Amino acid sequence: MKLFHGLILLPLFCNLAFADLPFKKKPQEFATHRPGDVAATLRDGTAVQRNDLATQLRILAPSPSHPGADTNSPCVNFRRVEERKAVLRAGAENEILLAESSECDSTYILVFDKAPKSEWRHVQTLRLPSRLQRPEISFVELIQTGVSEITVHHEITEESGSARQEDFLVLKMVGDRVEAVLDATEHSEITLTNRSPAETDNLRQSQTSTFSLLKSPPGAAAAYSIVEKEVLTDNKTEITRHRLWTWDPELERFRPSPFDGGDIRQAPLPQKKPAAKPAAGQPQESKPK
Repeated sequence: MKLFHGLILLPLFCNLAFADLPFKKKPQEFATHRPGDVAATLRDGTAVQRNDLATQLRILAPSPSHPGADTNSPCVNFRRVEERKAVLRAGAENEILLAESSECDSTYILVFDKAPKSEWRHVQTLRLPSRLQRPEISFVELIQTGVSEITVHHEITEESGSARQEDFLVLKMVGDRVEAVLDATEHSEITLTNRSPAETDNLRQSQTSTFSLLKSPPGAAAAYSIVEKEVLTDNKTEITRHRLWTWDPELERFRPSPFDGGDIRQAPLPQKKPAAKPAAGQPQESKPK
Protein backbone atom coordinates (compact mmCIF):
# COMPACT_ATOMS: atom_id res chain seq x y z
CA MET A 1 0.00 0.00 0.00
CA LYS A 2 2.83 2.39 0.80
CA LEU A 3 4.41 1.63 -2.56
CA PHE A 4 1.12 2.39 -4.30
CA HIS A 5 0.87 5.82 -2.65
CA GLY A 6 4.47 6.54 -3.57
CA LEU A 7 3.83 5.82 -7.23
CA ILE A 8 0.88 8.25 -7.21
CA LEU A 9 2.72 11.10 -5.48
CA LEU A 10 5.95 10.87 -7.49
CA PRO A 11 4.47 12.24 -10.79
CA LEU A 12 2.77 15.01 -8.78
CA PHE A 13 6.07 16.17 -7.25
CA CYS A 14 7.72 16.09 -10.68
CA ASN A 15 4.96 18.22 -12.22
CA LEU A 16 5.23 20.81 -9.43
CA ALA A 17 8.99 21.04 -9.83
CA PHE A 18 8.82 21.61 -13.57
CA ALA A 19 5.93 24.09 -13.21
CA ASP A 20 8.21 26.50 -11.32
CA LEU A 21 10.80 26.56 -14.09
CA PRO A 22 10.42 29.45 -16.58
CA PHE A 23 10.32 28.65 -20.27
CA LYS A 24 13.01 31.20 -20.99
CA LYS A 25 15.76 32.46 -18.73
CA LYS A 26 15.35 36.15 -18.00
CA PRO A 27 18.30 38.37 -18.93
CA GLN A 28 20.26 39.51 -15.94
CA GLU A 29 19.93 43.14 -14.89
CA PHE A 30 22.95 45.30 -15.65
CA ALA A 31 24.23 47.33 -12.70
CA THR A 32 27.38 49.35 -12.07
CA HIS A 33 28.85 51.37 -9.22
CA ARG A 34 30.01 54.10 -11.63
CA PRO A 35 28.14 54.99 -14.84
CA GLY A 36 31.17 57.12 -15.69
CA ASP A 37 33.16 53.90 -16.13
CA VAL A 38 30.55 52.73 -18.64
CA ALA A 39 30.97 55.97 -20.58
CA ALA A 40 34.78 55.64 -20.48
CA THR A 41 34.60 52.07 -21.80
CA LEU A 42 32.31 53.09 -24.66
CA ARG A 43 34.75 55.87 -25.53
CA ASP A 44 38.13 54.22 -25.05
CA GLY A 45 37.66 50.54 -24.25
CA THR A 46 39.05 47.72 -26.36
CA ALA A 47 36.95 46.29 -29.19
CA VAL A 48 36.05 43.28 -27.06
CA GLN A 49 35.10 45.42 -24.06
CA ARG A 50 32.92 47.72 -26.16
CA ASN A 51 31.26 44.77 -27.89
CA ASP A 52 30.43 43.03 -24.60
CA LEU A 53 29.17 46.23 -23.00
CA ALA A 54 27.04 47.23 -25.99
CA THR A 55 25.49 43.76 -26.04
CA GLN A 56 24.59 43.92 -22.35
CA LEU A 57 23.15 47.44 -22.65
CA ARG A 58 21.21 46.69 -25.87
CA ILE A 59 23.07 49.34 -27.89
CA LEU A 60 22.07 47.84 -31.22
CA ALA A 61 22.68 48.90 -34.80
CA PRO A 62 19.68 49.80 -36.97
CA SER A 63 18.35 47.46 -39.62
CA PRO A 64 19.50 48.48 -43.15
CA SER A 65 16.12 47.56 -44.65
CA HIS A 66 13.95 48.95 -41.83
CA PRO A 67 15.56 52.07 -40.30
CA GLY A 68 13.10 52.12 -37.40
CA ALA A 69 13.98 48.56 -36.36
CA ASP A 70 17.07 47.25 -34.58
CA THR A 71 19.30 44.32 -35.46
CA ASN A 72 20.94 41.92 -33.02
CA SER A 73 24.36 43.38 -33.83
CA PRO A 74 25.86 45.69 -31.17
CA CYS A 75 27.01 49.18 -32.10
CA VAL A 76 30.62 49.52 -30.88
CA ASN A 77 32.10 52.75 -32.29
CA PHE A 78 31.19 56.15 -30.85
CA ARG A 79 32.46 59.58 -31.75
CA ARG A 80 31.17 61.18 -28.55
CA VAL A 81 29.73 60.00 -25.22
CA GLU A 82 28.28 62.60 -22.83
CA GLU A 83 27.27 62.14 -19.19
CA ARG A 84 24.24 63.93 -17.74
CA LYS A 85 22.63 63.95 -14.30
CA ALA A 86 18.87 64.39 -13.95
CA VAL A 87 15.83 63.37 -11.92
CA LEU A 88 13.42 61.58 -14.26
CA ARG A 89 10.84 60.59 -11.63
CA ALA A 90 10.00 61.81 -8.13
CA GLY A 91 12.37 60.51 -5.47
CA ALA A 92 14.83 59.07 -7.99
CA GLU A 93 18.35 59.92 -8.99
CA ASN A 94 19.30 59.26 -12.58
CA GLU A 95 22.34 59.39 -14.77
CA ILE A 96 21.98 59.51 -18.54
CA LEU A 97 24.60 58.73 -21.16
CA LEU A 98 24.24 60.21 -24.66
CA ALA A 99 26.31 58.16 -27.11
CA GLU A 100 26.67 59.25 -30.74
CA SER A 101 27.74 56.81 -33.44
CA SER A 102 28.42 57.88 -37.03
CA GLU A 103 29.00 54.25 -37.99
CA CYS A 104 25.50 53.28 -36.81
CA ASP A 105 23.85 56.58 -37.85
CA SER A 106 22.33 56.77 -34.36
CA THR A 107 22.30 58.61 -31.06
CA TYR A 108 21.67 56.41 -28.03
CA ILE A 109 20.09 57.50 -24.73
CA LEU A 110 21.15 55.20 -21.87
CA VAL A 111 19.18 55.69 -18.66
CA PHE A 112 20.52 54.57 -15.26
CA ASP A 113 18.58 54.64 -11.99
CA LYS A 114 20.22 54.89 -8.54
CA ALA A 115 19.68 51.60 -6.70
CA PRO A 116 20.53 50.36 -3.19
CA LYS A 117 24.09 49.38 -2.24
CA SER A 118 25.54 52.35 -4.18
CA GLU A 119 24.66 50.72 -7.50
CA TRP A 120 23.25 52.24 -10.66
CA ARG A 121 20.76 50.03 -12.47
CA HIS A 122 20.46 50.22 -16.25
CA VAL A 123 16.81 51.01 -17.00
CA GLN A 124 16.63 51.39 -20.76
CA THR A 125 18.45 52.24 -23.98
CA LEU A 126 16.68 54.32 -26.61
CA ARG A 127 17.97 54.84 -30.14
CA LEU A 128 17.37 57.97 -32.23
CA PRO A 129 18.34 58.06 -35.92
CA SER A 130 21.01 60.66 -36.71
CA ARG A 131 22.24 59.87 -40.18
CA LEU A 132 21.69 63.37 -41.57
CA GLN A 133 21.76 65.50 -38.43
CA ARG A 134 22.16 65.11 -34.71
CA PRO A 135 18.93 65.31 -32.69
CA GLU A 136 19.00 68.06 -30.06
CA ILE A 137 18.37 66.63 -26.58
CA SER A 138 17.54 68.65 -23.45
CA PHE A 139 16.17 67.99 -19.96
CA VAL A 140 13.26 70.24 -18.99
CA GLU A 141 10.91 70.31 -15.99
CA LEU A 142 7.55 70.41 -17.78
CA ILE A 143 5.13 68.63 -15.47
CA GLN A 144 6.47 68.58 -11.92
CA THR A 145 9.03 70.86 -10.33
CA GLY A 146 12.23 68.95 -9.68
CA VAL A 147 11.44 66.17 -12.19
CA SER A 148 12.73 66.43 -15.76
CA GLU A 149 11.40 65.20 -19.05
CA ILE A 150 13.67 64.55 -22.05
CA THR A 151 12.88 66.76 -25.04
CA VAL A 152 14.15 65.86 -28.49
CA HIS A 153 14.14 68.29 -31.42
CA HIS A 154 14.73 67.34 -35.08
CA GLU A 155 14.35 63.57 -34.90
CA ILE A 156 14.36 62.56 -38.57
CA THR A 157 11.69 59.91 -39.12
CA GLU A 158 11.60 59.99 -42.93
CA GLU A 159 14.10 60.95 -45.62
CA SER A 160 13.70 60.22 -49.32
CA GLY A 161 14.17 62.04 -52.59
CA SER A 162 10.81 63.79 -52.39
CA ALA A 163 9.84 63.67 -48.70
CA ARG A 164 11.41 64.60 -45.38
CA GLN A 165 10.03 64.68 -41.85
CA GLU A 166 11.44 65.71 -38.48
CA ASP A 167 9.62 65.14 -35.19
CA PHE A 168 9.56 66.78 -31.77
CA LEU A 169 9.44 64.33 -28.85
CA VAL A 170 8.84 64.58 -25.13
CA LEU A 171 10.08 61.47 -23.31
CA LYS A 172 9.03 60.79 -19.71
CA MET A 173 9.84 58.04 -17.25
CA VAL A 174 6.52 56.34 -16.54
CA GLY A 175 7.06 53.68 -13.89
CA ASP A 176 10.31 51.97 -14.84
CA ARG A 177 10.15 52.78 -18.56
CA VAL A 178 10.86 55.88 -20.62
CA GLU A 179 7.97 56.52 -22.99
CA ALA A 180 7.07 59.13 -25.59
CA VAL A 181 4.31 61.26 -24.05
CA LEU A 182 4.27 63.75 -26.94
CA ASP A 183 5.22 63.07 -30.57
CA ALA A 184 4.52 65.85 -33.07
CA THR A 185 5.78 66.78 -36.51
CA GLU A 186 8.32 69.59 -36.30
CA HIS A 187 9.04 69.91 -40.01
CA SER A 188 7.86 68.05 -43.09
CA GLU A 189 8.37 68.70 -46.77
CA ILE A 190 6.94 66.99 -49.85
CA THR A 191 7.91 67.88 -53.41
CA LEU A 192 5.71 66.64 -56.27
CA THR A 193 6.84 66.65 -59.90
CA ASN A 194 5.10 68.57 -62.68
CA ARG A 195 1.39 67.82 -62.78
CA SER A 196 0.97 68.40 -66.52
CA PRO A 197 3.27 69.18 -69.48
CA ALA A 198 2.10 72.81 -69.42
CA GLU A 199 3.32 73.34 -65.86
CA THR A 200 7.05 73.82 -65.40
CA ASP A 201 7.23 74.23 -61.63
CA ASN A 202 7.07 71.55 -58.95
CA LEU A 203 4.40 71.47 -56.28
CA ARG A 204 5.91 71.89 -52.82
CA GLN A 205 4.04 71.27 -49.60
CA SER A 206 5.63 71.91 -46.23
CA GLN A 207 4.81 72.20 -42.56
CA THR A 208 6.98 73.82 -39.90
CA SER A 209 6.09 73.94 -36.20
CA THR A 210 7.73 75.79 -33.34
CA PHE A 211 7.05 74.86 -29.71
CA SER A 212 6.93 77.24 -26.75
CA LEU A 213 6.19 76.89 -23.05
CA LEU A 214 3.13 78.43 -21.43
CA LYS A 215 3.03 78.71 -17.63
CA SER A 216 0.02 76.84 -16.26
CA PRO A 217 -2.38 78.49 -13.79
CA PRO A 218 -2.31 77.39 -10.12
CA GLY A 219 -3.88 73.98 -9.56
CA ALA A 220 -3.24 72.74 -13.09
CA ALA A 221 -2.13 69.16 -13.72
CA ALA A 222 1.31 70.26 -14.94
CA ALA A 223 3.65 73.20 -14.45
CA TYR A 224 3.64 74.05 -18.17
CA SER A 225 1.61 73.55 -21.31
CA ILE A 226 3.23 73.53 -24.74
CA VAL A 227 2.05 75.91 -27.46
CA GLU A 228 2.61 74.76 -31.04
CA LYS A 229 2.64 77.30 -33.86
CA GLU A 230 2.19 75.44 -37.14
CA VAL A 231 2.80 77.04 -40.54
CA LEU A 232 1.44 75.11 -43.54
CA THR A 233 2.62 76.01 -47.03
CA ASP A 234 0.95 74.60 -50.13
CA ASN A 235 2.78 75.94 -53.18
CA LYS A 236 2.09 79.68 -52.73
CA THR A 237 -0.61 79.45 -50.05
CA GLU A 238 0.33 79.76 -46.38
CA ILE A 239 -1.84 78.91 -43.37
CA THR A 240 -0.95 79.42 -39.70
CA ARG A 241 -2.67 77.68 -36.83
CA HIS A 242 -1.97 76.98 -33.16
CA ARG A 243 -2.36 74.03 -30.81
CA LEU A 244 -2.14 73.81 -27.03
CA TRP A 245 -0.64 70.58 -25.68
CA THR A 246 -1.78 69.99 -22.09
CA TRP A 247 -0.84 67.17 -19.71
CA ASP A 248 -3.49 64.51 -19.07
CA PRO A 249 -2.54 62.75 -15.79
CA GLU A 250 -4.93 59.83 -16.40
CA LEU A 251 -3.58 58.98 -19.83
CA GLU A 252 -0.07 60.13 -18.87
CA ARG A 253 0.19 61.89 -22.22
CA PHE A 254 0.11 65.42 -23.61
CA ARG A 255 -3.14 65.97 -25.52
CA PRO A 256 -3.67 68.65 -28.21
CA SER A 257 -6.51 71.15 -28.42
CA PRO A 258 -7.13 74.26 -30.60
CA PHE A 259 -5.53 77.47 -29.39
CA ASP A 260 -6.21 81.04 -30.52
CA GLY A 261 -2.53 82.02 -30.46
CA GLY A 262 -3.28 85.21 -28.61
CA ASP A 263 -0.78 87.65 -27.18
CA ILE A 264 0.32 85.49 -24.23
CA ARG A 265 3.90 85.59 -23.05
CA GLN A 266 5.59 82.32 -23.91
CA ALA A 267 9.06 80.87 -23.34
CA PRO A 268 10.75 78.85 -26.09
CA LEU A 269 11.60 75.24 -25.34
CA PRO A 270 15.36 74.97 -24.84
CA GLN A 271 17.26 73.12 -27.56
CA LYS A 272 20.74 73.51 -26.09
CA LYS A 273 22.26 74.08 -22.68
CA PRO A 274 21.59 77.72 -21.69
CA ALA A 275 24.66 79.90 -21.18
CA ALA A 276 23.27 81.41 -17.97
CA LYS A 277 20.91 80.39 -15.20
CA PRO A 278 17.25 80.75 -16.31
CA ALA A 279 15.26 83.61 -14.87
CA ALA A 280 12.79 83.05 -12.05
CA GLY A 281 9.62 81.35 -13.20
CA GLN A 282 11.26 79.50 -16.09
CA PRO A 283 11.80 75.72 -16.10
CA GLN A 284 15.21 74.49 -15.00
CA GLU A 285 17.30 72.43 -17.40
CA SER A 286 19.54 69.79 -15.85
CA LYS A 287 23.23 70.59 -16.08
CA PRO A 288 25.64 68.18 -17.76
CA LYS A 289 28.07 66.44 -15.48
